[in-house]
Amino acid sequence: MLNSMERVEPKRIKILISQLQGFKNPKLQLEQYETDGESVGFFLQRAWKDLVSATVVDLGCGTGNLTFASVLAGARLAVGVDIDREALKIAIENKEFLINSGFDVVSANFVCADVENVFFKRKFDVCIMNPPFGIQKRKADRIFLTKAFEVADVVWTFLSYGSKPFVQKFAEENSFSITDFFTTKIQIHQKFSFHRKKVEFLQVDLYRIQRIW
Repeated sequence: MLNSMERVEPKRIKILISQLQGFKNPKLQLEQYETDGESVGFFLQRAWKDLVSATVVDLGCGTGNLTFASVLAGARLAVGVDIDREALKIAIENKEFLINSGFDVVSANFVCADVENVFFKRKFDVCIMNPPFGIQKRKADRIFLTKAFEVADVVWTFLSYGSKPFVQKFAEENSFSITDFFTTKIQIHQKFSFHRKKVEFLQVDLYRIQRIW
């Protein structure tokens, strides 16, 4: 078994994440979509240095894709937080799958809690997240960003395409600043009745936001 501090190459992590279980009964109000392997790979190529040996919190972790990716990349601890017990049950099953496949992801842990109200006794080095974009629940993205700014000094987050003016203003209001900005596409599988295609690609923005000292 690989030691939890041994880093797995991003290409291999991308493949592993693609093999994990996704949402069985996704909840539209929570905007539950998996962060697909390609998107995880895109994220890792840019966030790698921040993740190695870091303590990480994944807000709105769902079935755990970003949580596991951070541990496989060398994070010494990753805590995934989600309000949905069903999603976290799948995350635990994914953890067992990775361990049985020879990957030490015991430092990936999960907490069932409302992100807005969750309290941590410690701060984390990095917050990572692919949160609700505020499509179903207005300002849901603000709730997640507010908590991210509270619990970590560095934040990596996917957000809706074209959101940079809002993110920049909101970050500055909370003594943070965008240091890196990228655009990519997330793969969306047919989950809900309004989906017309088996697979669609949603353009999104990826941000690195850091506290202003």
